[in-house]
Amino acid sequence: MGKTGSTVSSRAKKIHCANCKHCKLTSEAKESGTGYDIKVRCARGQWRKKMGDEKLYRFSTVMRRIVYDCEYYEPMGDEAEFLKELKRTLPVHDDNPGSLSN
Repeated sequence: MGKTGSTVSSRAKKIHCANCKHCKLTSEAKESGTGYDIKVRCARGQWRKKMGDEKLYRFSTVMRRIVYDCEYYEPMGDEAEFLKELKRTLPVHDDNPGSLSN
């Protein structure tokens, strides 16, 4: 198997992090101080940078976040149905709202 994991990806089931109950929305203040960006994070700390800091992903790219093994994965429902609905409603680009509502 090579470093890219192509052998693993062709055989293992893809886990879409967006369908996991530990995938959470969060807001991150912009450096300019004029609002914030909506990001997603793993509440179980599975997304890490090489130096150990937590990695946050843009909300509009959450469907691209895929792993092949995660001990903390807990699906929120039927994956196919969830991903179909998410693809239909997910923004193509990040919106920059003034506030995050629950």
